[in-house]
Amino acid sequence: MPERLTTEPMRGFEAFYVANYSDAVRLAGFLSGARAAAEDLAQEAFVRLQPRFDDLERPHAYLRTTLVNLARNRHRADQRETLRLVRHGPEPGQVSERAAELDATLRRLPYRERAVIVLRYWLGLSEAEIAEHLGCRSGTVKSRHSRALTKIRKELT
Repeated sequence: MPERLTTEPMRGFEAFYVANYSDAVRLAGFLSGARAAAEDLAQEAFVRLQPRFDDLERPHAYLRTTLVNLARNRHRADQRETLRLVRHGPEPGQVSERAAELDATLRRLPYRERAVIVLRYWLGLSEAEIAEHLGCRSGTVKSRHSRALTKIRKELT
C-alpha cells in the first residue's frame, strides 16, 4: 500500500524529530565514535523520548541526557565484550575470515614454532621466558620465531 502524502504541517513529536535528528546523530557520533552506532543511538533515544514527549518541559535536555546514557551503556557493553574476547576468545562464527585463516596457519606450524609464536604474541613473554617454558636456549627461541614468522608470512600473502 503506497504511503499517503499529506500537506498538513508537522506537529509535536514529529516536528521535533525532524528538526533534531541530525544534531542527535552528530552528538551520538562524537560520543560513540562510529556513524552506524550513532544512528542506532539516536533512534533509540527518540524511541525513549516519544512516549514522554508531551509531558516534558525540556525535551532537548531529555534527548541529550538519554543519548549520553545510551552511549555510555554501549561503551560499557563494548568493553565487556572486548574483555570476554580477551579472556575466552570469540564465539564460533564471530571470527573474521582473516582471523580464521591465521588460526589455520598457526595449526599447521610444528608445535615448538607455534608455541613460540603463541607465547610471544598472545602472552607477551620475552625470549628468555619462552626459553624457560620450553626448556631450550634463547637462541633456539629466536630461530624458531624467525622460521615461524617466515612460514606465516608466506601462507598469508
